[in-house]
Amino acid sequence: MKTRNLVFTLISTVIVMANSAIAQNPSDFRQPYPLGEKNTAYSQYFIGQSYLSLVSNNKNLNVPMFNVTFEPSCRNNWHKHAGGQMLIATAGVGYYQRRGELARRLYPGDVVEIEPNVEHWHGAAPDSWFAHIAVECNPQSQGGTTWLESVEDAYYLKVCADAKNKYDKENSVLTEKQKAIVCMGNYTAQGNLYMLKQSLENALAVGMTVNEVKELLVQAYAYCGFPRSLQAISTLDELFKERKAKGIAENYGKESSNIEDTRAKYLRGAEILEKLSGVSKDVSKASYAVLAPTIDTFLKEHLFCDIFERDAVSYKDRELFTVSILTALGGVEPMAYGHMAICLHIGITPQQLSALLNISETNIGKFYTEPIREVLKSLTEK
Repeated sequence: MKTRNLVFTLISTVIVMANSAIAQNPSDFRQPYPLGEKNTAYSQYFIGQSYLSLVSNNKNLNVPMFNVTFEPSCRNNWHKHAGGQMLIATAGVGYYQRRGELARRLYPGDVVEIEPNVEHWHGAAPDSWFAHIAVECNPQSQGGTTWLESVEDAYYLKVCADAKNKYDKENSVLTEKQKAIVCMGNYTAQGNLYMLKQSLENALAVGMTVNEVKELLVQAYAYCGFPRSLQAISTLDELFKERKAKGIAENYGKESSNIEDTRAKYLRGAEILEKLSGVSKDVSKASYAVLAPTIDTFLKEHLFCDIFERDAVSYKDRELFTVSILTALGGVEPMAYGHMAICLHIGITPQQLSALLNISETNIGKFYTEPIREVLKSLTEK
């Protein structure tokens, strides 16, 4: 009994420490519906803090809807609804589990249909805020909600980890550094500074140098814009200040070498692109470059010369970062095709690109990764 109590005490301490490390003001959590007030009326049925906001209670429609927001690690007890329930995930990352089944990781846009009297629980991931719309189905049903036992820490952490880590074996083809690069790219592209800060901390923990991280965040401007790049760099600066206050010494690593090539930047950039893609620099220009020659100049001079010529980061790491950004942006499949083709040409394997998409799926959901999996399939099945 003493051993069991000690284990639960340690697990609870880990959760408290984790939540402290990733604390966020609830009002800073970006979501499409109002946060509402602290869910004090139902607090006895929750572990952690939740918030409740009425979305619709039109008696003529008879479809009560509420926005429920969960802080990291917050979840409700096992329970069931006499009339059933629907959940529509709207922000952050969460989990839903039906009794006897594996936990399901939830992302914005996911819908969960819960039939009457099915025992289940739902809540936030350990490292993320989460919000969903709860739709009360068949409100005329007798019995309402039956609350059951709580979802204890040890069980909660295990089922969440099982769902999050389902691709661990396949992802072993990437190094820990490469996995960190994928996370940085995903969260930079989507402007999720809360998760980006955690991924930057992890990147430094697994051995990335300050200069490597800075190089990639600067590169981001070419693929998701200056605003995202500047926000990411500001988040890194904030992290450095916090680490300095804790007495953590940074490993800056090597600087980029001085550029001694004095030839025209357009030519140098064209040669780097040729080396990356395996496509001759003398090939006919794409239609966009014919229509707007300036963009072709910027691509060659600014991206492939000014950025890719800098050797603080390898071509492989730059391309993994780029594909991670494009995956998280969505709707840019032609560009993803081009950069995944570059990846394959410079020695990144199809298995490594699949692992990149596994990690991205875990971070941002299948909505973003499924179209890019089709791109990879088209490249590898030619």
